[in-house]
Amino acid sequence: MKSSKQTKTIAFIFLFLLGIIWVVPILWLLLSSFKLDSDFITSFANVKGPGDYLTRLIPREWTVVNYVEMFVGGEGTNTTANIMAMFKNSFIVSIASTIGTLLLTSMSAFAYERLHFKNGNKVFWALMYMSMFPNVVNLLPMFRISNALGWVNNLNALIWPSMAGVFNIFLIRNFMKGIPKDLDEAAAIDGASSLQIFTRVILPSIKPVLIVVGLFAFNGAWNDFLWPSIIMTNPDNQTLTPGLRLLSGQYEQKWAHMIASCLVSMVPPFVLYMVAQKYFLQGISVQAAVKG
Repeated sequence: MKSSKQTKTIAFIFLFLLGIIWVVPILWLLLSSFKLDSDFITSFANVKGPGDYLTRLIPREWTVVNYVEMFVGGEGTNTTANIMAMFKNSFIVSIASTIGTLLLTSMSAFAYERLHFKNGNKVFWALMYMSMFPNVVNLLPMFRISNALGWVNNLNALIWPSMAGVFNIFLIRNFMKGIPKDLDEAAAIDGASSLQIFTRVILPSIKPVLIVVGLFAFNGAWNDFLWPSIIMTNPDNQTLTPGLRLLSGQYEQKWAHMIASCLVSMVPPFVLYMVAQKYFLQGISVQAAVKG
């Protein structure tokens, strides 16, 4: 019993320190976003120690001008980077990708796990092995295909390729293993088709893992940097994460403005996670679901 308490204490201390490591940079960004640019540039000059550094984190003069000018513009900025258009594009791409991913991966997982078509398991594991190649290998083929379809500078190039995530299929399929097949057989005896079994029996049972996959899909689309930077050359069609690179040129030495922009880009995924936190923690326990 004593050893168990010591283990819990050590784990708590470790997690507490790890939490501090994660929180401190966010706190640094948050406080710096309320500083004037001149204050930010000079606040960390000639620091005399850790205590002095901590006191300089606090803004000398609190201001929200960095957030206001981000959306309405201000002196020293230009219109090469339209942050409102980037927000709109990011929401369109992320929501469409999430819906498409949930639909495609859940139906694929159902087919691999329940329909038992010929060589289905071999096809699935072949896809799993191929998915282990680095994503950068796919960039040239994806660009050539997108160019042939006329999707350069088109949001379709960001939406459709992100839907078929083999790892998401694997995750849903493993969760689906924990659902008794007796439910399928009972529904089939009552005259239900495969589509009805999927929509009325399977989907309600895999809701937790679907929320996890939805969070992964939304965050992946929202935070994607490399592919949008390649396929989108028009700033008006750019999403927010790669668009921050354009904002860095727009704001030049206005670092506090740039920090405020980065913080704003973090808000939607954070809010989404907080709303779905209960289901996320439930859904990631895939192995527990399989055993149950």
